[in-house]
Order: sequence, then C-alpha cells, then structure tokens
Amino acid sequence: MSGQYFENNPGLKHEIHEYSLSINGISFRFLTDSGVFSRHNFDFGSKTMVELFKPHEGAKSFLDLGCGYGPIGTIVKKTFPFLEVTLSDVNPRAVQLAKQNLLKNDVSATVIESDGFNQIQSLFDVILLNPPIRAGKQTVFTLYLESEKHLLNDGELWIVIQKKQGAESSIKYLKTLFKKVDIIDKNKGYFVIRNKK
Repeated sequence: MSGQYFENNPGLKHEIHEYSLSINGISFRFLTDSGVFSRHNFDFGSKTMVELFKPHEGAKSFLDLGCGYGPIGTIVKKTFPFLEVTLSDVNPRAVQLAKQNLLKNDVSATVIESDGFNQIQSLFDVILLNPPIRAGKQTVFTLYLESEKHLLNDGELWIVIQKKQGAESSIKYLKTLFKKVDIIDKNKGYFVIRNKK
C-alpha cells in the first residue's frame, strides 16, 4: 500500500529511518517514516533553500508550511533562536515526527496539523514552502495565494521549485501576488525564490 506524502494514510506500514546532517556548521538528527516526503535524506531543494535563508530585519514569526517531518523548521529555529517558529502539515504522521525531531534537536516550536491554512489564523513575517508539486498546480497556487494573505506587511514567502516542475509559471503567478519577486539562487535546476509582500 503506497500513499502520497500530502495525504493522510494511517494504514501505511511504519518504516522508521534516522539520518544525520550538518547545516551551516550545526549538526542535526532526524527521524523519518514511510508516507512522508524525502524520508531517506534531506531533500536537495529544501537543503538549498534553508542554507540560503536569512530572516529580514525585524522578522520575529516564521512558518514552515508543509513541514513534513520538520527539518526546515527545526534547522531555522536552531540557527535563528529568536524566531517564533510554527510548523504545519496535513499529514498526522509527519506532524508527530516533527514534534519528535524538535525534541531530538533540543529546540522548541509550535506544531499544527493543518490542511494548508485551515487551522492557521496567525500572520507571519516569513513563510518557507517547498511546494507539494504532486498535489497539482491548483493546490500549489492556492498555497501561494493563502501564504500572501497570512504574511504581515513586508513579510516574505520563500519557495524552492525545480525548473522542470514549473518554476517559470510559478514566478509568473507570484508576480501577480507580491510586490517583489527575486530569484535568490539557481542550483542544479532548483530555483530558490524570495517573494516580498
């Protein structure tokens, strides 16, 4: 029985895996399981984005949208401890893993089970998103639109997307939502894009 990482499939057999990595000189360990995104290692696109990420001046609140087992939110909180970090995912298994991984890496953050922004009322200074491409363009573009609505003034949405997975059409749409859209880096076909409200 297989399932998409953005679906809730409680019947999926558990296959716990653990790996370690170093980001910007800080060591991390992560537990993963079947049914979550990029469970064998830290996704290259997410890694590229989080290594480049720096919060803008005055930023206090941060959302890891579609957090999976929590690597982005965990790394950001450990690297920038002054940020109030929230992690959210639609997948209950991912949410539980994210909670475990925060503890495993000695950081504290809020974790919410939410389908997109359904359970999120707060506004944020920064949102990071590795879009769930397999969920379809409509879902991805809705996440962009909802992200813009959940950003404070001068807030930023950071995304990473492969050229072959529609980076150009994403950029075109993002330019209709945000006053400034910058390609921060291109690495092996991955675009890291910062969108300023």
